[in-house]
Amino acid sequence: MKRLSQLSLFALAILVLAQCEPTLNERTPDSGQADFSSYVAIGNSLTAGYADNALHRDGQLNSFPNILAGQMKEAGGGDFFQPLVNPGVGSNADDQARLVLRMTMGPDGTPTLAPAPAAESGQDIFSRTVEGPINNMGIPGARSFHLLAPGYGNLNPFFGRMMSDPMATVLGDAMMAEPTFFTLWIGNNDVLGYATSGGTGQGFAEMGDPAAVAGNDITPMNVFSGSIDAIAGTLAGSGARGAVINLPNVTSIPFFTTVPWNGLVLSAEQAQQLRAGYAAQGVPEQFIPDFQPGQNGFIIADPDMPDAVPPQLRFRMAQEGELILLSVPQNQIREEGLGSITPIPDQYTLRGAQIQEVRQATDAFNTKLQEAANEYNFAFVDVNSVLEAAKSGLVFEGTLLTTSFVQGGVFSLDGVHLTPRGSAVVANVIVEGINARYGSTLSPVNISAYDGVQFP
Repeated sequence: MKRLSQLSLFALAILVLAQCEPTLNERTPDSGQADFSSYVAIGNSLTAGYADNALHRDGQLNSFPNILAGQMKEAGGGDFFQPLVNPGVGSNADDQARLVLRMTMGPDGTPTLAPAPAAESGQDIFSRTVEGPINNMGIPGARSFHLLAPGYGNLNPFFGRMMSDPMATVLGDAMMAEPTFFTLWIGNNDVLGYATSGGTGQGFAEMGDPAAVAGNDITPMNVFSGSIDAIAGTLAGSGARGAVINLPNVTSIPFFTTVPWNGLVLSAEQAQQLRAGYAAQGVPEQFIPDFQPGQNGFIIADPDMPDAVPPQLRFRMAQEGELILLSVPQNQIREEGLGSITPIPDQYTLRGAQIQEVRQATDAFNTKLQEAANEYNFAFVDVNSVLEAAKSGLVFEGTLLTTSFVQGGVFSLDGVHLTPRGSAVVANVIVEGINARYGSTLSPVNISAYDGVQFP
């Protein structure tokens, strides 16, 4: 009995010690070969925390850099300063009708303020200047070459509200924080403007002049490549270490995948009526769409049809793999026959050749980003593969996430930018990349602690 009691006490002591000590799977956060004392995030709207088609305080607080900075703090990281948008009018938590100030971008990329604050509020987020150094240098609307452009803040108020002087560059202001570590996620807008305009601009080109690049053009390869070389070289020359993040395939995000190409569902009677309606308008038989009972491709404009086809007849059914943009006036589809009686205009679709332009540019840009990371021994983070896998569903901590609109949990209501939960996913992918490259032991965040889509 005495021996049994001694063994029992020994076992109990081991159990208590096991509960007090970290398990083998737990890691004490450590910076490894990195130095997180001054972390600077450089990029565009995805870095800034832009969400639901606006820059607002909630999005900024849940941006992936702010989440990541919290994990770095546990491993010796310093403070992370973001130029937060003012909270708005009536910010009392009990005031359900409060106005939240949001900086938004219109179709042409011009920033606007919505909703407008009360005149007496004095909260003008355009003219407000923020003294640096600033750790989150995410500038909505910025392309790769914009980060190097003196005076860019005079053209883009998202940078103008925080630039150090009228001729400042985004990269120059980022370097004011003397970064010991950085993340660089730039290039989405170099292809996104072309895609969201329905491919109405210049497609992927090997050579070009940055001064000639319009908002709906894909950035030429020489311009993108030169910009990445200059940015990465400046960061490496400062002695900073960091992570370069690749670009998601924009044609896989909800803005392009929510409206099905074959969403025109007809009864046999409706199909016959449409065929007769086109014939009554004098459309030759060979150009009348072959409407059938069931699902049909939407009728879309196709300006690239052969020159022999008269302009008024350059329309056809959408084909599998082609994309109808989320910006298409869906009330006109439901109520006015858009996509059936009349073609969906070119700016609301991406056709086969245009999709290839987007994918070719994205692949080339990602190759360049990886080459730059390899040249300077930075971490390279493949966010693209994770978001591609999320199309069919990923399970994180028992939570199913997909890239589907609203229900998927990753993308916000604009179909382009991340939810807080999506930002947490990206932060964890970056944590993995940093740990693998620098031998650090940053902890991942609990993804389920962050919200998915939030309705206004």
